[in-house]
Amino acid sequence: MATPSLTAPQSLTPPDSLTVPDSLTVPDSRTAPDSRTAPAAEPACAPAVAAPAATLALTPPVEAAPYGRALDHHDLESLLATLRLASDRARHTGRPTLASWAKPLSLGSAVDIWQRARLHTTRSLLWQSAWDGGSVVAFGSAHDLDGHGADRVDSVRAGWTELVRDPVCGGAADPSTASGEGPLAIGGFAFAAADPRGSRLPDALMWVPALQIRGLTPARGAAETPARAELRLNAALSPDDDPEQRAKELAAFADTCLLWEPEPAWDLPTAPAGRAHTAVELPAAEDWKELVRRATGRIRAGGFEKVVLARELRVTASTPFDVPDAVRRLRTANPGTTVFAVDHDGCTFLGATPEYLVRVEDRTVHALGLAGTTPRGATPEQDEAHERELVDSPKIQHEHDVVVQMLRDALGDSCADVDAETPPRVVKLANVQHLSTKVHGRLAEDSPAGILDLVERLHPTPALGGHPREAALSWLADNEGLDRSWYAGAVGWADRTGQGQFAVAIRSALLDGDTASLYAGCGLVADSDPEAEYAETCAKLRPMLHALDIE
Repeated sequence: MATPSLTAPQSLTPPDSLTVPDSLTVPDSRTAPDSRTAPAAEPACAPAVAAPAATLALTPPVEAAPYGRALDHHDLESLLATLRLASDRARHTGRPTLASWAKPLSLGSAVDIWQRARLHTTRSLLWQSAWDGGSVVAFGSAHDLDGHGADRVDSVRAGWTELVRDPVCGGAADPSTASGEGPLAIGGFAFAAADPRGSRLPDALMWVPALQIRGLTPARGAAETPARAELRLNAALSPDDDPEQRAKELAAFADTCLLWEPEPAWDLPTAPAGRAHTAVELPAAEDWKELVRRATGRIRAGGFEKVVLARELRVTASTPFDVPDAVRRLRTANPGTTVFAVDHDGCTFLGATPEYLVRVEDRTVHALGLAGTTPRGATPEQDEAHERELVDSPKIQHEHDVVVQMLRDALGDSCADVDAETPPRVVKLANVQHLSTKVHGRLAEDSPAGILDLVERLHPTPALGGHPREAALSWLADNEGLDRSWYAGAVGWADRTGQGQFAVAIRSALLDGDTASLYAGCGLVADSDPEAEYAETCAKLRPMLHALDIE
């Protein structure tokens, strides 16, 4: 378990005394100012075991908070009540209890908030979804969900299920701001179990943020005027935790993250004058092309049908990369993609991906088959010719069909009425175009599956590793010679009801100070041409090269 390392404010403003009803869902004091036993704001948090009524008091009473705090007097009353009840439950059960408190918020630029607040914590997430318009910014960690090795997703799922079995919720939730509800588990998973040589990111990094904001992402190019959002503060309280101290820490953290003067409108950045960089291909270009020849030879020999081979471009600059500037460039230059950035322990994994692994909303499951690639044309005529190649090529069509059939089979284990849209459509991005098919189904009435169950079942799809899965992954482990880290892994979020979204982490890079590792890969079949495949990876690297201003 991890809690944010914070400096508590000098004063907290709880009421002199507050009697809370026999319920572990704490109402927002502002919704019923004349009654401290107002109807519960979040009935979904009703406990499996009720705790006795509690009387909350701090001695001596503290003075009112100064004007300008992120939380006002009534917010602090409600937050403190929520944490005290969670503390009571933790003592009653002997295990950590998740407390989650919410209030509506008027949100300006999520990227601006993330840019500033990320400087005050070693863990943060920015998520702006192209699929439902949802936005999440989150900071600090209330609780880490651990997972390692081949069973990392299952370990995280089990830990999350246990933690949200009986949370204590308070404040006033706003479910209208985006899909999902309540506290979130956020983060991602590496493509494969961590390389024994070590990786900057762990196999699995999922956590419950200390502070999360859910809202809606403005359309590209639209003014980022204040919009409706939900602020949520989370804490996992152990039996010996002091709820008053935790309330002070959370209130101080909210001040740190939210109270600041906005900067003037941002322009697209440029690299610092005189910045130099060097780039190294891993493996070297000719060595990678030889790997393509070896892979296609193995395919022709019957070892597997398809394998996805990746490579890394490692760039070292004379000055550290500006992560927020890179995110803004990604957003501007790549419409129709989901932009994400995960900060962890001094490094950042970021990207702008056109592909989701799986989404679950109201028990409807969505997956996306994105396989088959051609470049964009320099003229409309060339672009149309590449599109015709994408649609008419038997090789590309077969590669795509393998992915779609795997998705249908995997969803069929838990879903009724699984369907795939036909014919495949062409998705045009800045540098490449893909063949794309949406697959969806409805979770069966008796299915307990949630988003993390489906992540475990689907990852990696044939579009990321190959087909058949085990044979392709075994060959990659023996031959690719690359620590993919989170490239081609899964990044996203899950809520306590099993809803969530996980993106396929392609068009991505890992930034660490003045070093950037950029990744790209392509699917190989029996007649794949090494030169053409290398050119395809170059095209896929361009969005991130542009974002880092090192073209």
